[in-house]
Amino acid sequence: CMRAPGMTMFRMPIFTWNVLLTGVLVLLAFPVLAAALLALEADRKFGAHIFDASNGGALLWQHLFWFFGHPEVYIIALPFFGIVSEIIPVFSRKPIFGYVGLISATIAIAALSVTVWAHHMYVTGGVLLPFFSFMTFLIAVPTGVKFFNWIGTMWKGSLSFETPMLWSVGFLVTFLFGGLTGVILASPPLDFHVSDSYFVVAHFHYVVFGTVVFAMFAGFHFWWPKFTGKMLDERLGKMTFWTLFVGFHGTFLVQHWLGAEGMPRRYADYLAADGFTALNTISSISSFVLGLSMLPFMYNVWKTAKYGRKIEVDDPWGYGRSLEWATSCPPPRHNFLTLPRIRSESPAFDLHYPSIRALEEEVNRPHESVTVAPGDKQE
Repeated sequence: CMRAPGMTMFRMPIFTWNVLLTGVLVLLAFPVLAAALLALEADRKFGAHIFDASNGGALLWQHLFWFFGHPEVYIIALPFFGIVSEIIPVFSRKPIFGYVGLISATIAIAALSVTVWAHHMYVTGGVLLPFFSFMTFLIAVPTGVKFFNWIGTMWKGSLSFETPMLWSVGFLVTFLFGGLTGVILASPPLDFHVSDSYFVVAHFHYVVFGTVVFAMFAGFHFWWPKFTGKMLDERLGKMTFWTLFVGFHGTFLVQHWLGAEGMPRRYADYLAADGFTALNTISSISSFVLGLSMLPFMYNVWKTAKYGRKIEVDDPWGYGRSLEWATSCPPPRHNFLTLPRIRSESPAFDLHYPSIRALEEEVNRPHESVTVAPGDKQE
């Protein structure tokens, strides 16, 4: 059996839950894309007339593509939500706030993600605006619950801003901006104004880059000692973070304003009279800073591989919670000599801090009721 004794669904790591729900979305979304591509090829190669104007034409293609395309955003994002959910408790010195609520929010996001595809199609005039606008506003609610859980975990915690935590906070800031502009685009009147403009380009990058890249680097720094046995350099890690953070926001923040001022996307050039030059210059210079941020990271990887000190402990961060932190860095081929028993959603923490675990069990244990016999004195 591959499952450790005591491992139930609601003791699994949040990351595992997110990967599970990502798999469900893959099964829902990719067959639709595959069918649409086969239908398109049948039209082009065999004259099948599936996408003829009389059968819906380009609008039918958009519906099929975006039914895949919007769940795909969450297929990309959910695993990285899981990474951040694993890191924040470790560097807050607290268990995750609202474990079940966080899982419920993830399930709600996965379910709602297949109901909002046509918000990409407001300007076609062929979709029911009130329904898709409402559903798009609604998906912001479980996303807000996630932020509430993440911030609640940090609230009054003993915060430690090692590189993984720094990347996680960068994720929170960047993805929050992307989510707020998503709420703007969910409103049809506002979407009509900025559709196919640089505002959409900025929104897309804040959502996708904000989740994938920031959380990916958080995960790299967090699990690097676990799968290599060596710690990445903290100074170089922080240098990578700040150059990437400044470069990214300098590149894409100004593009919101360019879009609101009317700069269309997919344009190779523009006139000086359009008034877009200054902000585009800032964006271009910042993009070079963003690109240069990869240099300290690559040097960090090389330096660690060549000169990094070998880790002698199971948990170099000191407060790891999930099961991988209960074995050596890197783990042996067999992982564990004996199957570990799982008693909570933080098995490694329970192993390394049994006194705290015992205290938590004592506090959470229900008090036994005692029946008072007639004539007994009650104190």
